[in-house]
Amino acid sequence: GRALFDLCAARPVPIPFYGELGSINPVFCLPAALAARAEAIGQGWVASLTMGAGQFCTNPGVILGVAGPDLERMAAAAAEALAGAGAQTMLTPRICEAYGAGVAALRDRLELLAETGPVAEGRAGRPIAFRTDGASFLATPELRHEVFGAAGIVVACADAAQMLAVAEALEGQLTATLQLDMPDDVDLAQS
Repeated sequence: GRALFDLCAARPVPIPFYGELGSINPVFCLPAALAARAEAIGQGWVASLTMGAGQFCTNPGVILGVAGPDLERMAAAAAEALAGAGAQTMLTPRICEAYGAGVAALRDRLELLAETGPVAEGRAGRPIAFRTDGASFLATPELRHEVFGAAGIVVACADAAQMLAVAEALEGQLTATLQLDMPDDVDLAQS
């Protein structure tokens, strides 16, 4: 990113450079939405996570909710959907190699939620999902870095206040998604 910026700025007539250079695009699941649609949210998250081998700049790498049975239902549905997802061809062998290295770093820190086989071989990347709690996510800045590919993290927050703390700890993101239903806390959603 810096090299491209420098090239653009060094031109005789500089041109602007806009780059999306790392975003985890969080999905925030509020309690009423999880209670009403946990399975559909989990399936939808995996569909987005795996679209195009996870190489879209809007790839939702993290999904958060308040710990409890509804979040567990969502995670179980996500794990089941991910188990049915196969390997996909990544853009280049180097990108696939970087994906494998990023997943290996997550594997060292997080609990495995679901995987479908060897993560990266040649140009074939397989989706994988992990899980952690909100306190660990907040305490480990590396978890807030993008792994380019179909790797995701389910974050179980202690409460809505911790979910808001996670949102505030995230650097700029390209997108964010709010899953909410009535009677979810509109003030929390606006925060």
